[in-house]
Amino acid sequence: MIEITRMDGRTILVNENLIETVESTPDTVVIMANGRKFIVQESLVEVMKRCNDRWGIQTGAPLVSSSQEAKTVRVHEALH
Repeated sequence: MIEITRMDGRTILVNENLIETVESTPDTVVIMANGRKFIVQESLVEVMKRCNDRWGIQTGAPLVSSSQEAKTVRVHEALH
């Protein structure tokens, strides 16, 4: 589980495996697999980093790649 901070300052733990998407609108919105949404103080990049850190502890590899190569592949796949 990762620790994130709601806009009112309350800290919550979220199962990173159940995060469906994270949006920056400009507030960071974490959308869970069950549809529940949390608006949090952390940036999208910080949420991704915490998920990667946690996942890396468990598996030794990042959950989400932020490398330029990975971004290019995702854009290419989306266009084709």
